[in-house]
Amino acid sequence: MSNLRQYKRTLNLMAILGLLGVAMSLSAQTPTSSSDANQITGLMAALSDHSKTPAAVLDPNLSPSDRSKSLAHFSAAHYELSLVPEGAPTVTGDTATVPVRVHFKADNGNSLDAGATAHFVRRNGVWYFSNFDFMSWPAFLIVALVGCVLIGIGYAATVLILMRKLLKQGPLGVNGVTMFIPLFWPSLFRKTRKVPV
Repeated sequence: MSNLRQYKRTLNLMAILGLLGVAMSLSAQTPTSSSDANQITGLMAALSDHSKTPAAVLDPNLSPSDRSKSLAHFSAAHYELSLVPEGAPTVTGDTATVPVRVHFKADNGNSLDAGATAHFVRRNGVWYFSNFDFMSWPAFLIVALVGCVLIGIGYAATVLILMRKLLKQGPLGVNGVTMFIPLFWPSLFRKTRKVPV
């Protein structure tokens, strides 16, 4: 009787271990996320090394206007592109995102070297870029560029106004140097005020 109980326990343990082994084997045979990641990485490599054209890797379901807007980034006859993934793809259903480092240099003078996020979409089991927005300048760079341009214009305008006002009073002398230093602007503007008679 004790041999029968021990035999049943051994059989139960073997059945549990067998089911566990089959479950692990089945889960290891269907690495869909690994396959998706490989497709997406291959897509970025194909675009970077020119083995596929931008039109071939772009979502075929995009509207004509969105498609032409995305393809306009590649309007130069010759360009260098390097998309380096900075993390693993994040797949959610039929969409995915990948943080990338973009290095782009075209013969028409356009260039970009920045971090961005590439967006992908799956159509009939095949991954495509959903757009090429990662080729656009990041918003903070645009704001910084506009800010620097405005500061430069303001500086130049102030120096020209000071120079004109100081020249009305006679030779510039030392003021010709100090008018280029913003720290001296308040005192120089005070000097240019007309003294009431």
